[in-house]
Amino acid sequence: MVERHAGRGPRGLSPARIVEAAVGVLEEGGQESFSMRGVGRAAGCDAMSVAYHFGSKQGLTRAMASWLDGQVRPAPPGAPWRATLRHLAEQYRALAGAYPRTFPLLQRFTHTGSADYATTEVVHTAMLGAGVPRPQVVTVTVGWFATVLGLATAEALGMVAPVDEATAAEIAGLPAADYPLTTAFLDDYRGIDPGVVFRTAVELMHDGIERLGGGAEPGGPPMS
Repeated sequence: MVERHAGRGPRGLSPARIVEAAVGVLEEGGQESFSMRGVGRAAGCDAMSVAYHFGSKQGLTRAMASWLDGQVRPAPPGAPWRATLRHLAEQYRALAGAYPRTFPLLQRFTHTGSADYATTEVVHTAMLGAGVPRPQVVTVTVGWFATVLGLATAEALGMVAPVDEATAAEIAGLPAADYPLTTAFLDDYRGIDPGVVFRTAVELMHDGIERLGGGAEPGGPPMS
């Protein structure tokens, strides 16, 4: 977590307590009701106390993203590279489901702090284990995070879900001659399984990583 001052600040409030309150405010009311003043009220202090620890709203939101990163648990040491990346991907998906309004903050920052760097180190190691050439490790790592976080955010915000009746009616009403495949796939859109979409996309990415690495390690069983 990023702090301006170590330890406890005014009224004995810890930065961790303020961050937890901030996550609660954002999850309950969304961005429209999120403010330093509102976070202070939820934490039992004023906005100046929040600023004492984080300096600005940007500093607070980075600390919130760091708090999320701190919930991620790596796969057991020695796990194959693909199993390691699958495990991390599922951890992020679970976090997005639990904190759908806070999770998108992870996409605002290249890095959020020590917990994020620890996970990045694990991903770097996995990429080398997959045989990714060293000059391409950072590029592939950044792409992996962007893809996983983007997929998890899209599901959490409702993009990856069976189409609702209004959308289904729109698709059904399209001229079949102009949109032959879209109209033909309507039942498939109605039956979308978000977990299958997530895991399929992640496995396709991991297949690409394996090809880039020259098949350095067997991919293992599909994600279930």
